Amino acid sequence: MRRSVCVAVALLVANVLVLSPLSAKPLQWNGTLAEAQVVARARRSFNARLATLSAEIAAERARSERSQALPQVSVSETTMKSTLTQLGMPAARQVYASLNVSVPLFAPQAWAAARAAGSSAFAARATSAMAVNRAVREAVVAYDAAALARAVVEQRAIDLRDQRSHLAFTEERVRNGAAPRYLIARDEAALAQAQQSERDARAEAVRAVHELEVLLNLDVASKPILALGTPSPTLALNVAELERKAYAQRPDVLAAARSVLAARERVAAARDGYLPTISATAQSYNGTSNPALGNAGAQIGITASLPLFDGGSRGAEVRLAQLEYDRTRIALARTRLQARADVLDASSDLKAARRNLTTANSELRNAKIDKHVADLRARAGKGIELEVLDALATLADARENVLRATARYDDALAWLHAAVGDYAPR
Repeated sequence: MRRSVCVAVALLVANVLVLSPLSAKPLQWNGTLAEAQVVARARRSFNARLATLSAEIAAERARSERSQALPQVSVSETTMKSTLTQLGMPAARQVYASLNVSVPLFAPQAWAAARAAGSSAFAARATSAMAVNRAVREAVVAYDAAALARAVVEQRAIDLRDQRSHLAFTEERVRNGAAPRYLIARDEAALAQAQQSERDARAEAVRAVHELEVLLNLDVASKPILALGTPSPTLALNVAELERKAYAQRPDVLAAARSVLAARERVAAARDGYLPTISATAQSYNGTSNPALGNAGAQIGITASLPLFDGGSRGAEVRLAQLEYDRTRIALARTRLQARADVLDASSDLKAARRNLTTANSELRNAKIDKHVADLRARAGKGIELEVLDALATLADARENVLRATARYDDALAWLHAAVGDYAPR
């Protein structure tokens, strides 16, 4: 299997260092561009990098939430000079430095919020991985489209050569008096059509390659060498195993599951708003004053807080958190169902593509035989001119059909890998 995970990983290890990290400046790439290199490059695409930054932002927010449940330490310095005497206070000058420590002793709301933020950060990372999974799939499909377009150009060049050869054969027969002259005009028209088809294929190939280069941030002046892979129609499909794999590793399923966990923690945090909070504080200071008030000191305190009346805000927070929890549970069920549908659709498409590839190869073998028979009949003078032209057209179509069937099979395989999350970074 051309896109099997083992082969892809092996090629990535061998080729990922060849491609430079994605930057704002497009990369000039001339030479062979393997699919594993496309996968590595797509994992650093613009969309993938934006998604990664979003995940990093969520991780920093989670770190900030967790810090609220951890001890706080600060240092402060106070300098004061007072010359305004009142109420019997003399003029004074003070310079003190203090160390302040606050330790949450009982803060269930902060701890639940920290756990919810951690789950949200995990969900954001999984969402980022799903964006990378989609970006790689799009790049692989674009690679197949560009490789197919290049292969079609080569095939139509062969068709053009065959038409020229047939025209030369017809001209030779006309010179020998074995065929009427009007057949030359017919063959010239067929040759002109082949030339136009070849030019159209070249234009389409340029467009397809440019689309791939934009996706990978490659310079559009690059000349990458692309090639369709060799399909493996004997690949066995275990749909049940693929579904289990999608549930276990597909990033959007993991993100939805962690979103449910985060929402459940937020419900707990909202309910914990009815509980008291207890914290301990300590402060030490050292300095000088004039008149003397002491050079050092310390104080320790414990603070307990219990809200008694808040106008219903805590109840509203609990209800909102519960509604969000219900929403995430529905989203998880929908995501799992979508994952299963994607696996079933991709498996069905792959089976259809396999049958199409087998049929296309059978038609190509038959077209080659028909072309050989038409040539033999023409040389023996037992056939008509249209038989050879039809055989040439049928053979050209059959060759292209094999190429398109190969690309379709490769695309179906890429969709299957994306459906189970194989392209997502681990």
